[in-house]
Amino acid sequence: MERNWQDQKPVIGSAKGGDYLAVHLRRQDFARNKRKEAPSIKNAASQINEILQREGLKSVFLCTDAIKSEIDDLKSQVDGKVVHYRPPKDIMERFKDGGVAIIDQWVAAHAKYFIGTCVSTFSFRIQEERQIIGFDPKTTYNCFCGDPDLDTDCDQPSKWNIVY
Repeated sequence: MERNWQDQKPVIGSAKGGDYLAVHLRRQDFARNKRKEAPSIKNAASQINEILQREGLKSVFLCTDAIKSEIDDLKSQVDGKVVHYRPPKDIMERFKDGGVAIIDQWVAAHAKYFIGTCVSTFSFRIQEERQIIGFDPKTTYNCFCGDPDLDTDCDQPSKWNIVY
């Protein structure tokens, strides 16, 4: 590590991450208002399972604003352990919603592989952090596809390069 943080330039692909898949699955208003981009729980689980199998992973760290029944439904369809951080009351009081979101983002940024929700600032911040750390863009810039009957394109996010 460089003595001056401004001189630190990671080698792309040098970061390996924890042995888990990080997922940001936006629900609530996004699932209602951006139906083309927001997959159903069933479709999201299918995409998660595909990544788990391809990457040889068995665990998922889930960042979501989904209601409990959707989280339970997703967990029942995923072929691996799904962890969703629910902070205890004292942590929630201390850090508030924004601080807890940062905890989620930090854990997600350190996964072996990340898939997020396109056009979400939350997902973008995770992608940005992963690039700064030195993750391969192929394991970073991935977004859920909407349901096939609504989203035939499934555009993936642009890969932004940091200029030092």
